Formats: sequence, structure tokens, C-alpha cells
Amino acid sequence: MPSRQTTDLKSPGKLSYALIAACLAAILSLWSIHKRNEIESENRTVSLAAEYESVESLAAAQAMTIQQALAQLHVQGLTSIVLSEETVGELIADGKATLISSPVSGATGLVLKVSDPMALVRVQEGLRIRFGSMAGSLPAGDGILRLPSVSAQLIRTTSIGLNPEQARVATAAGMKIIGRFSNPGGITDSGVDQTLQWGHDLGMSVYLPQGDEVLGRRKAIDETLAELDRLHVYYASAEFAKIAGDDDMVEKAPGNVIRLHAAQTAELDKLSDIDAVERYTRAARERNMRILLVRPLSFGAETAPISEFGDFLKKIADGLMAKGAIMGFPHPYTDPGIRKLFFVLLGLATAPVVWFAAAAFVESRVLRIAGAALLFLLACGCLVKHGQQLMALLGSMAFPILAFVVLEDLAKKRADKPPTLGFVVGAFWLVSALSLTGGLVVAGMLNGLPYYVKALEFPLIRVSVFAPILLVGLYYFVRLTDWKVAMRSPMTWGASLTGLVVGAALAFMLARTGNDSGVGPSGGEMIFRNLLDRFLYVRPRTKEFLIGNPFLIVGIGMLANALKSDTYTKRPAFAGWTVLILMIGAIGQTSIVNTLCHLHIPVLLSLARDVEGLALGCIIGVVVWIAIQRPVLRTEA
Repeated sequence: MPSRQTTDLKSPGKLSYALIAACLAAILSLWSIHKRNEIESENRTVSLAAEYESVESLAAAQAMTIQQALAQLHVQGLTSIVLSEETVGELIADGKATLISSPVSGATGLVLKVSDPMALVRVQEGLRIRFGSMAGSLPAGDGILRLPSVSAQLIRTTSIGLNPEQARVATAAGMKIIGRFSNPGGITDSGVDQTLQWGHDLGMSVYLPQGDEVLGRRKAIDETLAELDRLHVYYASAEFAKIAGDDDMVEKAPGNVIRLHAAQTAELDKLSDIDAVERYTRAARERNMRILLVRPLSFGAETAPISEFGDFLKKIADGLMAKGAIMGFPHPYTDPGIRKLFFVLLGLATAPVVWFAAAAFVESRVLRIAGAALLFLLACGCLVKHGQQLMALLGSMAFPILAFVVLEDLAKKRADKPPTLGFVVGAFWLVSALSLTGGLVVAGMLNGLPYYVKALEFPLIRVSVFAPILLVGLYYFVRLTDWKVAMRSPMTWGASLTGLVVGAALAFMLARTGNDSGVGPSGGEMIFRNLLDRFLYVRPRTKEFLIGNPFLIVGIGMLANALKSDTYTKRPAFAGWTVLILMIGAIGQTSIVNTLCHLHIPVLLSLARDVEGLALGCIIGVVVWIAIQRPVLRTEA
């Protein structure tokens, strides 16, 4: 439990040393962030993709050939076509093959009659890949193919690869081919190699899993990675899709990954045209999606469905280019090449800040010395991934906490004066600058290719957000109240209700916090977000500019007024409210750090989001403080 003397930190160091260390950490972090920004700036190419079947369907409805449709869409921004593997069952459904009984076909009593010679070759290849030696030589005569001794269902689900005619048409139209293959049960290393080679021979540039598993999952997944590398075929990792094996693919070969965003037609149908366009442009701009799989807003149209789809693509392409994107075919990110020794230096600069923040709660000299030794060892441990992640986690919490320790020190130094607006605003920006430095340390420390593609993420993000809020509340509760008496006092109805409201709000924040939160925004919140996205450079976080930052402005004013005497013996009756408001203000500060913890988002965009949130929150907070300043000061007098 912190005491009222703890933050003086007269021994073994002074608070100013922490600020010097914070400045050094900021300088080192900015260099690392500069290297990251160079990588992100070199990879601004975005590809718009569509599914071949969708384009073909729309073209037919407009009495156009698929070639005409692709030529028109290519002019409007389409650069890639998604081709999905076909199966024997689809051939049968299309009337190009017939499964018939035959007493000479083996145990199954089945043969396959195929009318198209090219399709017959594809079936033979698919059966060889799928069943290996069981397929035998598969002799075919008069279009009748002898089948392996397996069930009819297995025959129907056997892949016959990408459609060669579709691949030829797409290539002729100047499109890159994104091939989709499923993961059949029992696929071998040889089957993986042959499947991917088959797709590559037809022009496949990117592999996108089909179904709920990556090709080769589980035992042959290393072979999938090796074959993709040999063929120079990229792997498309679909955002939000729960595909087994995707994490392994991204983690083991981040340098071969291109991230892909897609939306189902049912999702798009709920959006306006403008919101649908912005969904895709935000995915590329804000989350570094480099392939956008675009589906039609609707398969119904008044007269020209392919033209309407083309207009939709053009709006997306125009929106992307207006934000600085380049239309074309993307490439994976590269590693910034930062040496491991740099992370040790950044760790050594961050360690004093962590120590000073912890020292605000620890009086024991022995524990402080032991903590300093451990932090030095941890800084040296930044040579490895886990050391970097742990130091980044500690830094993300330490900088906001230190900011509130510095805030009290500032308020105490001018305790004989009433809080002026200039002091309140200046203290707000100083506190925010320290918190922002915590975010910079995270972005600078966790800088590397695996973080760009979400192969690695910031660890324990909820702890990073909520621990400082609770510790700031504890810190000021002890500093501004007689906490021993307060803990023995009976709880009032008002205090109980306030505690329930604050607890519910924090629980809601907890559910909404994280890289993939399971609780989405409400309809009204989505409308508000869309308005912010439309009219601002980037949407600031609501809990920062509407809640945390305005409350911090008010809390600073109340704190400065509460410390007008040289000691803590004379405190306002509503010191508890000051503690609560400062605690709510800490929400905005941890959110500033958290914004930079989303490491797959372009770093300059995250910085812009923080600055906008601070500016808007400061304006709102100043207006509120001016409105309530006189009543507050009069009540405390």
C-alpha cells in the first residue's frame, strides 16, 4: 500500500531521473517506429479481388461474356480473380459426368463416364492425388474411367483442381489468380505438393484456404509452407476467419503472408453504399489488409448488374487511392532489420520508468533494490522475444502510472495557488505525453515482421489497460483520503450505487477490450463511428475523447484545488469524488497506450488517432471545467 511519503522518492533516486529515462525511451522508440513506417510506406499496394462465379453470374444477367465483364471490371479496379477448386460431384451436377454401376469396376461397383476429354484428364489427376496407389493406372476407354475401391461419396468430393478454362480467361484479362483448395482427409506430403503445383501451373499466385482447414493441416502443414515457398506462391490469411492451421501458417512464414479482408453479401446487404465502400477502404487503410475480396452489394439490379458491381469497385478503388493506396498486386511485408542490441538499449531506458512507477507503491529499500536488479536482467533479456514482450507489457502500465505520480508532484509545487486554466491544460498534455511515450515504447519494442501480420500480438492487453486504472485509483485513494478510517466505515447507499455503476462500466470495457473482442458495437454506436470516420482524418476512440480525457481535465483541476495547503491534513469533503474522477481520467490514458498496442495497424495512423482524441478530449474537458469550476472551488473552500 502506498504511503503519503512514497512518491517523494528521495532515496535512492529522484523523480526527475524517471523523466530523463522516459525521454530517452521516447527517442529510441521513435527511431524504431521510423523504421517500421518505412516498411509500411513501401507496401501500399492493394488488390481488389472478386470470385469468378459471381462475375460470371452478373455478366450472364447483363447478356455479357465473361471476357467482356472482366475487361470492364479491370478498368474499374479489379486486379485479382478467386478460383475455387472443382470436384467430381460438380462435374456430375453439370451433366459432364455420370456415375454408373459396373460389375467390373471393383468393390465399389462404380465407374465414371466423362463426356469431356479435358475433364477426364482432370479427374484422373485428381484421383491420383487423392488416393495415390489405390487409384492405380486408372485406364479409361470411350470416356469411361475405372474408379478406386472407395465409396461414391469420396469419389464425389474428390477435387479436380482449378478450372483450366477459367484460369485461361482470367489470365488473358490481366488478372492475378487466387486459388482456393480444401484439405481432404488423409492428404499426404506428396498430395500437398501435387495440389499446389497443379494450381501454380494454371497461374495461381496466391493460395487461399477453402473450408475450415488449411491444406495439409495438421501433419503436412510444413510441407504446405515449403511448397508455397518453392513455387513463390503467397499465402492469403483471411481476417476474422476461423481457419484451423492459419495461425501456424502465419507464425511459421510471416514473410510469405498477404492479409485478406472479405465481407459476405448478407453483411453488405445491411450497409448503405457509402458504408460498404468505407468498410473496404478502412480495412486496407487502418488494418493493412492488402487483398480485398469484394462481393456484390446485391445480386439484383434494375438493368445492368455487372455495371453496378463495377461502379462499386471503382468507388472502393477511388477511396483507396484518395487515402494514398496504390492499386495493383501487393507483396508481403519485409522485416525492418532492427538488431537485437537495440531492444536491449530500449529495455534499459524503459526499466527506470518501470522502477519509479513501482516505487510509488513500495517503501521497502530491499524490495526496491531487488526490483532494480530484476529489471536490469529483464532489459538484458530483451535479446529474445519473450523478454521484449514482458518489458513492453511493464512499460505499457508504468508510463501512465508515472504520469499520475508526476501530476501530483506538479500540483503540490503550486499548492498555494488556485488551479488556473493554463495549469490544468498544461498538466493534461504533460500527463498525456508520458502515457503516449508508453505506447511508443510498445510500438518500438515489438517491432518486426511477425507483428505486422498478427503472427505475434501484444500480450495480456486487458491487464495493460485495466491494471493502471485500478492502481491510479488506489494511489490517490491513499493520498487524498484517510483510507484506514474509510475502510472501517460502513458503506452508504450512494457509495454502493457508485461502486456498482463503476464496476459495470469497467466490466463492459473489459468485454470490449482486445484485438478480437467478442462484444461488438451497437447500431447507434456504429452510426456515430461512421460519422467520425467520414468527417475526421481518422476516428478517435470514444472512451478517450468523450470520457477519459474530459474527466482528466476536470480531475486535474479538482486535484490542484485539493492540494492548496502544504500538507494533506486539510482535504475537501469530496476527496473521494476527486479520486473517482481521476480514476476515470486514467481510462483515456491507458487507451492512448492501447491504441499503439494494436501492432498490425499502421503506426502513423495510430499516432494520429491518439492526437485527435487528445485534442477533442481537451476541448470538451476545458468547456466542462470552465462550466463547473466556480461551483467546485466554492464547495471546496
